[in-house]
Amino acid sequence: MLRELLYQGFFTLGAREVRSFQATAAQPFAGQDRLLIDIVSRNKDSLYGKDHRFASIKTFSDFQSAVPVNDYDSLKPYIMRSCDGEKNILTCEDPFMFATTSGTTGDRKFIPVTRAFIREFRRASVVSGYNLFRQFPSVRQGVALSVFSPAEEGRTRGGIPYGAISGRLYHEEPKLIKRYISPLPYEAFLIKDYESRYYTILRSALALPITVIYTLNPSTILMLGRKLKQYAPQLIRDVREGTINPPEKLPAFVIEALKPFLRPDAGRARELGKLFECGNFSAATVFHNLQMISCWTKAAAAFYLQDFEEHFGATPVTDITYGASEGRGTVTVGPGMQALAVRSHFFEFVEESAWEAGKRETLLCTDLEEGKSYYILFTTSAGLYRYHINDLVKVVGWYGRAPLIEFLHKGGNVSSFTGEKITESQTTEAIKAAMRELGMRVRFFTLIPRFRPEPHYELLVEIDGGEQKQEPRGIAQAFDKALAKANIEYAAKRESQRLAEVEVRLLEDGAYERIRRKMVESGVPDAQIKISHLNPKDAVRAVIEEECLEHVVLR
Repeated sequence: MLRELLYQGFFTLGAREVRSFQATAAQPFAGQDRLLIDIVSRNKDSLYGKDHRFASIKTFSDFQSAVPVNDYDSLKPYIMRSCDGEKNILTCEDPFMFATTSGTTGDRKFIPVTRAFIREFRRASVVSGYNLFRQFPSVRQGVALSVFSPAEEGRTRGGIPYGAISGRLYHEEPKLIKRYISPLPYEAFLIKDYESRYYTILRSALALPITVIYTLNPSTILMLGRKLKQYAPQLIRDVREGTINPPEKLPAFVIEALKPFLRPDAGRARELGKLFECGNFSAATVFHNLQMISCWTKAAAAFYLQDFEEHFGATPVTDITYGASEGRGTVTVGPGMQALAVRSHFFEFVEESAWEAGKRETLLCTDLEEGKSYYILFTTSAGLYRYHINDLVKVVGWYGRAPLIEFLHKGGNVSSFTGEKITESQTTEAIKAAMRELGMRVRFFTLIPRFRPEPHYELLVEIDGGEQKQEPRGIAQAFDKALAKANIEYAAKRESQRLAEVEVRLLEDGAYERIRRKMVESGVPDAQIKISHLNPKDAVRAVIEEECLEHVVLR
């Protein structure tokens, strides 16, 4: 079968990159040094390279002296000139697109993407894919259900496309891969109506032997599981009749792309109908060949994994690795093990406490200590030099001499009235512990600091629709206890009454889905919906307060 030959070809080619990665991981200092000097030398004649004396940089020390630590704002003047179509600004190889990301605050960011950057990114993808396939060899018996956002949302003033890097990476795949390995039609992801897009993805997937679900956001995967149940009767009819009837009429170009998936299949419809009649219609039974799910599993994303079993049974869930539109941070090297992507980009680190103290002296990956947390800086072939992505990572071990990395949370998202310094990770762990104690499940929550009438935290919670509602006071007490256990400073502030008790406000059923829909309608790509579990953006607060709050408020 052609699919098996494609997988075998990937293994043959992938083994070479794996060997190269292993060799670099054994001597990461030398490999990172070569990568840095290569990036700098290729871009010495760019405007940024000239402004920062790239031609004179021969060592890492030279690089540190010539180039400041950057963030988006410091690079924005260069990026905007590139957006306007000017040549040789950040890099000598001009960007062919800009990846858009909302970040954690502020307006949309435009991240330059070059062909060299894509090659860097893919090195990590190949190593991760190779090791995942070795761990789950049965994945090769079917195809992937991948969810991504449009590669082109619009064009800059210079006529350069901007959009989601996930969509662009899909476009870059060979035609045979898109046909036989990841065959869901790209046009399905261009559907603007939220409900119709999910329906179309599911209708297409029901015609395929799905063995892996591969997408960044676990909340997206949960939504697929819930929508599958919601639309079960209509989906079954469409499979039987070879039709598609989403909530909104589809554009003609989408219908045309879907034709290979719309053949009548009475046998598949009978199979699905029996599952529905016996009350056993779920993603786990419908996609009975499913071998593995790959998505974010760390930090705040871990919260959504608690509901996976309801929809996907015991299907193994693996972490999709740490990365962003700005670059690829880790590669999968074994079960639960992610090593720094030392062949993809050049990395620097600043210890968390040093950064918070205003110190910017950086460390190389070979200087790190296991168990410590660091801010990570990227230097890439797309023109992000010493780029502070505002991510905190923790070193959890070693692969050769390359650090094993675990993403913790975004930096700066810390709340502190009187020195308690609550993090998003602590907030997530506290709600999970509280729900275990109460025997409940929560679909969504977020914690907001409130100054009046006295400093306290307000916990907004959407209880799972099938759960009996717990009194807010009981939730508040369980959460307060769990947060005090996770953060001793919070416990001290509560004991001294410098912080008042937690206030709980219940959200209406369907609140999280309503928030997601509003964000998608406002232009946020599905994969970038990252609603903070601590002190969310003002736009999210506005949706909650306008549409989602019940009238129950109790201390």
